Amino acid sequence: MPFSLATLFPLKKRENKQEEQMQQSHQDMLYGVLETEELNSIYPFVWKENKSFIESGGNFIKVLAIVSYPKEQKGNWLSDLKRLKGNISFVQYLEPANSEGMISYYNDSIKNKDAELLKTRDPATRIRLQSELDSARYQLNQVLTNRSNFMYLYTYIFIQAISLEDLKTLEDNVQRICTKLRMKALNPHYAAPMAFWSALPLGDNQLKDYTYQMCNSETASSFFPFDDSEICYLSPRAQVEGINKTTNSLVAIDYLDTHRTLNQNMVVIGTSGVGKSTFMVQKILRCFAMGIKVYIIDPESEYSHIVKSLGGEVVHLSSNSATKINPLEIFSTEITDTEDFNTDAEFVRDLVKQKVQRLKAFFKVLKADLTQVESSILDKTLTHLYNRFSINEEIDFKNLKATDYPTLQDFYNDLGELKENDIERYEKIQDFYFILESYVHGSNSLFNGHTNVNINNSLFSFNLKSLQNEVDVQAACYFNIFGFLWDEVTKTKDELIYLFIDEFHFLSKNPDSMRFFYQAYKRFRKYNAGAIAGTQQIIDVLDTTDNLGAAMIENSHTKVFFGLDNKGVDDVVKKINLSFSDEEISLLRAKRQGEALITYGSQRAFIRVELTQEELRLWNKKRYFEKYGLDPDEIPDYEARNEMTPIEKEEVRNFVL
Repeated sequence: MPFSLATLFPLKKRENKQEEQMQQSHQDMLYGVLETEELNSIYPFVWKENKSFIESGGNFIKVLAIVSYPKEQKGNWLSDLKRLKGNISFVQYLEPANSEGMISYYNDSIKNKDAELLKTRDPATRIRLQSELDSARYQLNQVLTNRSNFMYLYTYIFIQAISLEDLKTLEDNVQRICTKLRMKALNPHYAAPMAFWSALPLGDNQLKDYTYQMCNSETASSFFPFDDSEICYLSPRAQVEGINKTTNSLVAIDYLDTHRTLNQNMVVIGTSGVGKSTFMVQKILRCFAMGIKVYIIDPESEYSHIVKSLGGEVVHLSSNSATKINPLEIFSTEITDTEDFNTDAEFVRDLVKQKVQRLKAFFKVLKADLTQVESSILDKTLTHLYNRFSINEEIDFKNLKATDYPTLQDFYNDLGELKENDIERYEKIQDFYFILESYVHGSNSLFNGHTNVNINNSLFSFNLKSLQNEVDVQAACYFNIFGFLWDEVTKTKDELIYLFIDEFHFLSKNPDSMRFFYQAYKRFRKYNAGAIAGTQQIIDVLDTTDNLGAAMIENSHTKVFFGLDNKGVDDVVKKINLSFSDEEISLLRAKRQGEALITYGSQRAFIRVELTQEELRLWNKKRYFEKYGLDPDEIPDYEARNEMTPIEKEEVRNFVL
């Protein structure tokens, strides 16, 4: 059969017909298996390309192209944009650029600008040229030392809404944030489809020529959403601790969120004059405003005027103070060591034993070189004293009054009786007996007497300023007050209580008192309470026996480090189980007022402590007048400022956690 085109076409036609029949049979099979209604609900039934947006199904889509960036920014500077409420996606492409070409460009640029700088005498031109020279030299140095490479950056913002009105509102919010961040976002008119496909995760960047920006790798890294420096857990229960220096956002922590917060304890460490007290005042004011019951141990009388101005109660303690806290009174029926008792008699015996152990620690503060023999004699005498006052297995603590307990006078008398009844024991504790005499009949009688303090106020402070020249008495008083307040905390688990313990290094002077403090500090969490412990003497704390000071700091879920002297920084770095970066160590050594490093679990941030206007008015009237020019004795009309602007209302509506 001769070859011709005519003979080929019929064959091709037959083949095409066979293929069509096969395709139809496959489609028939698919229609029999697939649910067409389900497919229609997934795939859009409308695709319409408009001048500036795309309508896809029931959604309206717009893609903004970033064409201009700020000259300088810090890490995570896009956090405001990423937190904006709405269906928003942030899309970026990064491509390597020719470094050799950029080296040549910057090299020539430096030569030319050096020449221009020599020719001109105009101050404004010289400043501009010098700035451009510094920038070019920095970029060239970064590349030549292999610290960074050059790359092309492309950025798109994909926004989507269910109506054109919502899309317009969302676009306005995005544009507002971009303006705030000094970025320029353009809507690519008549190129909406190209922008759409560029913003999808397909690697198909169709608007390269219009959106490229050259930068180095260091600059590009600032776009990555690394939020390690962010500690911002906003909720109605959150406490604002300061401003994040890196991102300029709030540092806010919800201490009642047990999933994130292991305990509410916090240590605040810093040398004199760096802002530790200001931070403590801020913390006290904000806790009180949230309805938290606040107890304060104030050795330096720093918080008394704040407490009084808020209607709180301040108790001043001195050597001959009429206010008494009986160290022998059992204020709480909570057992620290164990909770397993078969009978009430066992419970009472353990409760008395626990009190005796705490009293021996108290006596070691009075006499630092108390021997084991002396301690044993005091133990037996105390046990006998409680029995003599019928505080034993048969007692009901609920019915006991403060006057039912023995006092130091009774204990002193019992020790004196040993001189007649057991001269050998008396001789062993004779030195302690003479020391105790000054606390009973001498000038240091603040511990002798029945307790006459009632903590009925939700803001209560103990002022120990009068004892600052009597170191031993002050340390003993500090220990006695802490024990008293700890017993108050353990009375209930239903009320949120914060105990502010300023200059807690007084408790570190004696191993037994520090051990009691550490054991109590660990257990605040159990009673829905938190301890805020501050100190300037970090070296004294870290030098405690058995490394209890470092253990106490490590047990605090939140730590705030203000500036320290060089020895303090070295001790913190070596003795606390935390690794500090060079930048963090530099900040601690710099001792900048009002700046600190806060660690919340594994998260860290540099913060700047800023008091609100009212907090500053209450805390420092002189600084308040300097900053606001207002009379600190007059309360401003804050209610008149509560009305939000339209922009602020829009920000609140669109804010998302």
